[in-house]
Amino acid sequence: MKRKHKKNKLMMTIIPIVVICISGILWNNWTQNAKQKEEVKKEEMQNQQYNVISESIEKTEPVENTDSSTIENTMVLEEQQDQQQEQSQNQQVVFDEHVAFIGDSRTQGFIMYTNLKDVIDYSYVGLAVDTAITKPFVKTDDGNKITILEDMKSRELERVYIMLGINELGWAYPEVFREKYCELIDKIREVQPNCKIYVQSIIPVTSEKSENDAIYNNTNINNYNHLIEDMAKSENATFLNVGSILVDRTGNLPKEASTDGIHIKKDYCLQWLEYLKQNV
Repeated sequence: MKRKHKKNKLMMTIIPIVVICISGILWNNWTQNAKQKEEVKKEEMQNQQYNVISESIEKTEPVENTDSSTIENTMVLEEQQDQQQEQSQNQQVVFDEHVAFIGDSRTQGFIMYTNLKDVIDYSYVGLAVDTAITKPFVKTDDGNKITILEDMKSRELERVYIMLGINELGWAYPEVFREKYCELIDKIREVQPNCKIYVQSIIPVTSEKSENDAIYNNTNINNYNHLIEDMAKSENATFLNVGSILVDRTGNLPKEASTDGIHIKKDYCLQWLEYLKQNV
């Protein structure tokens, strides 16, 4: 009887201990599970935030490197591309039998120094806006001479360049010069209606020549050039200020550009040709 009582008493002591141990184990497992769930939840939230940030970065355009070396390299590259484009354009400008030049002795020298052998040469010493219409100086195959306009009838011209005016500086009435210039352009269009007409300015003379000549001086040339530019606009012709790229800072033809103060040397004729190429 006593043994049975002791056994029951032992069981009563063990059972609470077991219950406490099991409860402790269950509590420990529950708290660990809760911590794991919380950590997983935090990790998911961090992943979501990372994805949002990543998407934002992908959508944001990259910032260009704008340091000084990059800007300088870009400017050099652009300048090289512009030069290549300009050179390519100049190479495509053709001066052949479809291009004609009308002018005086200055134009004669220009054609000779630039070696424009294929162009139609309507230049003549002392040529003026009136004689360009009437004077028969163009040689034909049979040895005869005809006017510029008569010769043009048998050609297919695309461009005509005119430089006249220095021989007319001594004319008493500049308005007559303008009238005859307009007449020349109109008559060219009658025989060559599809060609483009370029009217070139009178190239200034050297300062020495200008200061010592009452007629062939740069004051008269500038006045005539204003007249020519206005006339070209009224005739819907293209005005080319050739003198602007040949003169010095004072507006005079440099001394080294001419042998006599009027006619142009080879190096400056080549600059003249380059200007025409760039202004087709």
